[in-house]
Amino acid sequence: MKSKVTIKDIAKECGVSITTVSRVLNNVEGSCSIETEKKIQDAIIKLEYHPNPIARSLVTKKTNMIAVVIPDICNFFFQDFSKGAENVCNKRGYRLLLCSTDGSTAKETSYLSSLSQGVVDGIIVTTQNDDDKNKYIAELFHEHFPIMAVERYGEDINQIPSVTLDNANGIYQAVMELHKNGHKKIAYIGGPEKANNGRLRKEGYFKAMEEAGLDLNLNIICEGDYKMQSGYECISKIIEKEEFTALVVANELMAIGACKAIREHNKSVPEDISVVSFDGTILAEIHQPPLDTVMIHGEEMGRIAAENLIKIIEGKKGIQKNVRIQPKLRKGESIKRV
Repeated sequence: MKSKVTIKDIAKECGVSITTVSRVLNNVEGSCSIETEKKIQDAIIKLEYHPNPIARSLVTKKTNMIAVVIPDICNFFFQDFSKGAENVCNKRGYRLLLCSTDGSTAKETSYLSSLSQGVVDGIIVTTQNDDDKNKYIAELFHEHFPIMAVERYGEDINQIPSVTLDNANGIYQAVMELHKNGHKKIAYIGGPEKANNGRLRKEGYFKAMEEAGLDLNLNIICEGDYKMQSGYECISKIIEKEEFTALVVANELMAIGACKAIREHNKSVPEDISVVSFDGTILAEIHQPPLDTVMIHGEEMGRIAAENLIKIIEGKKGIQKNVRIQPKLRKGESIKRV
């Protein structure tokens, strides 16, 4: 059986000290010359050296791991977000631990409690798409534990570095695009009322309808839960009772469910009902017809959150404390001019 390669073997191969090899492995700046660093990296590949993460963490007091806490692993937005964060982690020598809470505050608190006990170096915690409880997040921040908040709102976490989205403007753009195409009766499927982003998106709908001078019919507004089934149920409930020529949906999963219900009621998109979704994930692209959608740049949000968190962990400057992402409408084939 082949014996395990150690940093002593790497040092011997390169003709340098064990300390130099250790500093290169731990990404300590200025450890040695560029030539020596390359020599060590080449030796690591040649000798197939694999560091012991537990031993390393005992010495450095770092795990080189970052956790991302999300509410729903099945939601394509959070998949895009996690991909963006993971790409940054891989480039910077960190590993990513993904934790899905299923929208449970108790599960989120349990994760945060466990992860902050030396399991990871920092945490990115996203919205629960519910009535977010921020008490434990605020406590971690005040204890100087590295943490980033994504789409979390509240006075108790205003000081925490964050990445948020201009939710209202995203839905506003969707309504205005439909209005520009001649639609006057525009239905809306929103997120949970108790979720901050759900309320903000609904505000965008109301603002656009008012500015466009369109009549507001509360009977074609339905509250969903960001899951596919709720989009299906919302349309099934209103399509038989009310007339509308267009629909704005506050996330892509609900939009897919809504389109399914439209088909089952012998109507089609966009011939009978034009649809604009929200998220900009691959779901909108592969749907037939491809959906017009509000891009919210999930992968970019993940990248920014991870880059800022690593800067906090490493004590570096240049942190973008409160980043607000601006959504952008992406054309598809689901809007018909009337």
